[in-house]
Amino acid sequence: MTVQVLPTEYHVEKGYARGVVAGGFVFLSGVGGIDPDSDTVLPTMAEQAGIICRRIVASLELAGSSVENIVKIVTYVTDLNIYRSHGAAIVKERLPRRASTLVVVKQLARPGMMIEVDVTAAVEAGEFHRAKS
Repeated sequence: MTVQVLPTEYHVEKGYARGVVAGGFVFLSGVGGIDPDSDTVLPTMAEQAGIICRRIVASLELAGSSVENIVKIVTYVTDLNIYRSHGAAIVKERLPRRASTLVVVKQLARPGMMIEVDVTAAVEAGEFHRAKS
């Protein structure tokens, strides 16, 4: 099996891959509410949810997939009430209804992160677009 690593979307290389394409699927790393241009955590749950969805769309397109091909979504949140009032609608509007898990955690990787989303999607063989980033 071949594993293709998606190029980073950050200006500074991170210690993990943006995602990988393998076995007919794209597996994205958890996507947090971070602006990749400034490497800063956005201040609100709504802003974080919005940029997460945009980053997922871009990463899936780069991998030769799309949100329609998502098969599994895992969402991690630090506050269920804030998620329900300020994040859930954004995620549900922009990502399809699929097999899904919602996990409440004490904290995420960076201070201020309130939400992180992890997706797996089907991808057509040979569709990885290496030239984009």
